Amino acid sequence: MQTLIKRFVGLNIWVKIIFFFCLFGSFVNLFLVLRDISSDGVLLRLHAGFLVLYASQAAFMLLHERYVCVLAALQGLLALLTNADFTFVPLLRVLGQFYYIFSATPSVEAMTVYKYVFVSAAFTLQMLSAYILFAMLPKYEPKKKTAEPVPAEQH
Repeated sequence: MQTLIKRFVGLNIWVKIIFFFCLFGSFVNLFLVLRDISSDGVLLRLHAGFLVLYASQAAFMLLHERYVCVLAALQGLLALLTNADFTFVPLLRVLGQFYYIFSATPSVEAMTVYKYVFVSAAFTLQMLSAYILFAMLPKYEPKKKTAEPVPAEQH
């Protein structure tokens, strides 16, 4: 457990933020999977897939594996093609509430534009997180073999 805490503390602040969003996504999708199991939900496979993506991203971030960016990009593509389960959707929903506060009754056209802006911003943030994960996590360096001592010749 202490090793995980040390690895978490060693992460860049941006990677920590992405890590917390992935944890939140894991818990949300775990809840959705449990709901689908108990009610014979039709989206069980989709929610289980996103649960695995979120949980594996969080685990690989703690392992300081920089190629977790591939999982982040894969999640962005799958979310774009399926149900828009992007990493930063909770943040964008909070920001979207401010839009509704300032425009009490948006028109249908404004709602359509908002939907496209929302998905575009979510996809852009997802790809940005993939880049951040690649750039901010340390590069893998194989351990160097130590030279074995040469035995002294016997005379």
